[in-house]
Amino acid sequence: MAEATQSQIRAEELLNELLRDGDVGGKVRKIAKAKFPDSRIVDIESIAEPLVAPLKAENDALKARLDKIEAERQKDAEEAEKRAAQTNLEQALAKARQDYNLTDEGFDKMVARMKETGNYADADAAAAWVASKTPPAAPSGPTWRSQDLNLFGTKDRNEELAKLHRDPIGFQDDQIEAFLRDPDGFTRETLGVQ
Repeated sequence: MAEATQSQIRAEELLNELLRDGDVGGKVRKIAKAKFPDSRIVDIESIAEPLVAPLKAENDALKARLDKIEAERQKDAEEAEKRAAQTNLEQALAKARQDYNLTDEGFDKMVARMKETGNYADADAAAAWVASKTPPAAPSGPTWRSQDLNLFGTKDRNEELAKLHRDPIGFQDDQIEAFLRDPDGFTRETLGVQ
């Protein structure tokens, strides 16, 4: 027998590769069987198809179930992430409101600022911005100087206080006598107790 040439060897290798190829192998085998009916080319698809068909159907069903489960898990994960983000945002808003002592109006301004800037992650910055733009409230009580202090009865003339300066012992006697007459009334009037 004559030795095969390099071209024949390559042609056989190419034919074997084509016959084993999953995409074109079946077509090549059919063409070869049609061209050379007496050849011993085994049509794998006709032999394997009855065995593989139920497995393919089962595999498709399992893939559909797996896809459904993955979609549900993805949906659950997204919902959990949304809930966590909502909780974190609510906690951040409450903490910023408390830290900067914001009123309801200030809180609304803080939320409006967050919407305006699109920065929902930093409630503290929005609260600081609101606090910096809000003028300080006027103090309710006295500041650096006295406010309506009637020291020694000098602003509004009070005869009892004037007597305290002119005759301290007489003033003391008058106060003790007033206390002994009505201790509860004296206490209420003197200390402002109701």
